[in-house]
Amino acid sequence: MTDSGQAPKTPPDPQPPTVPDWAPTQTPVSAAPPTAPAPDPYAVEATMRLIPVQHIPPLAEQASPAPTERRIGKYIIKGELGRGGMGAVYLAEQPGLGREVAIKELILSAVADPTALKRFMQEAQVMARTSHPNLVQVHDLEQIGDANYIVLEFVRGKSLRDRISQGTLPLPQTFAVMHGVLQALDYAHKHAIVHRDMKPENVLMSEEGDVKVADFGIARLTDDSGAGSTVTKTGTTVGTPQYMSPEQVASSKVDGRSDLYSAGIMFYELVVGQPPFTASEADGPFTLMAKHVQAPPKPPSVYRPGLDMGLEEVILKSLSKRPEERYQSGQEFDDAMSRVADRLCPGWQRSLLPGADLAKMVPGGAPLPGATQAVAGMPVMPASPMPAQPVQSVYNPTPPVRPVAKKSAGCLGVIAGALGLVPLLWALAVALLH
Repeated sequence: MTDSGQAPKTPPDPQPPTVPDWAPTQTPVSAAPPTAPAPDPYAVEATMRLIPVQHIPPLAEQASPAPTERRIGKYIIKGELGRGGMGAVYLAEQPGLGREVAIKELILSAVADPTALKRFMQEAQVMARTSHPNLVQVHDLEQIGDANYIVLEFVRGKSLRDRISQGTLPLPQTFAVMHGVLQALDYAHKHAIVHRDMKPENVLMSEEGDVKVADFGIARLTDDSGAGSTVTKTGTTVGTPQYMSPEQVASSKVDGRSDLYSAGIMFYELVVGQPPFTASEADGPFTLMAKHVQAPPKPPSVYRPGLDMGLEEVILKSLSKRPEERYQSGQEFDDAMSRVADRLCPGWQRSLLPGADLAKMVPGGAPLPGATQAVAGMPVMPASPMPAQPVQSVYNPTPPVRPVAKKSAGCLGVIAGALGLVPLLWALAVALLH
């Protein structure tokens, strides 16, 4: 391509960019700096418009702060275990030790009742005085304002009521549960403590195989001669009608033998599958109370044909109407039961341990006349055929009558014999005179 000889056209100068009013004026480098201008009051606001603004979500999208943990004294509440007649029970943790505890709270409606408050404080005092492997231990007491709390040993497991609601308890485990209950009651009675509300709900079975008696909330100290001695004398019967002793129904003056009667009701229920006395809702609790006082319990063998007679005798003796005819201590009751348990179910003491082989705890010992060894969940061992004999119950609602007739017949026989000798003696005398 040939050069045209014309100079290239110079492109026009571009238009200078429009400078905003708020931008600072550029000064040539060679020029002397002018005096400092007065500060522009809008410079800061203009600069802020250049900074990106962070998006702030609405309040609904903002994360709420972590809830403040609830405490009772120094204990951290982890949840609620349940509620009962006396108040709520919480699962808590003791800081420092990391120990789980159960905290029983007296609800506000009960605080307004001074009798309920007195009973609650009695529970703390009763359990603080005890230390036994078959009793729920008390660790601490807390009082915050008008609220009262008792810190108890936390038993991880279930109540006896929960357990039997799932099905019949095998006989070896029945013996083991009753052994723990009777040992706990024997210890409590030796320390002048009467539970007054023994029932399956107040017997706890831990996952490790321990049996613990709980809830002394309405217990009465038999050696309490102060103001607390009238706590249970409020004109109402304290306890659960299904397990009340006859003297508990008729009077508030009870001793440890009342607890043994209630334990006997539990024993009957565990072996038979139902308590000895029942009533419908239409009958009401007073019907049950009247049966405890008046009605003899049916022998367990009526519901469990072939039940061991030795076991039936132990149960019926514990349910005697008169306290003096029952076992006089928990140890005496336990000894009588253990002798039967050793004969029927060898190794029953280990039946509650995790992994226990109940099949090896087979019924043992020779059967009593007319009885078979029936065990829940185990095969029945047939007894040798013998003539049927009537079942003899230990309970006798009427006192025995002395056989006076035999003694009178004996005296008349002697007199008749003496009168028969009179003619013989008369004849002998006449012969001698002649």
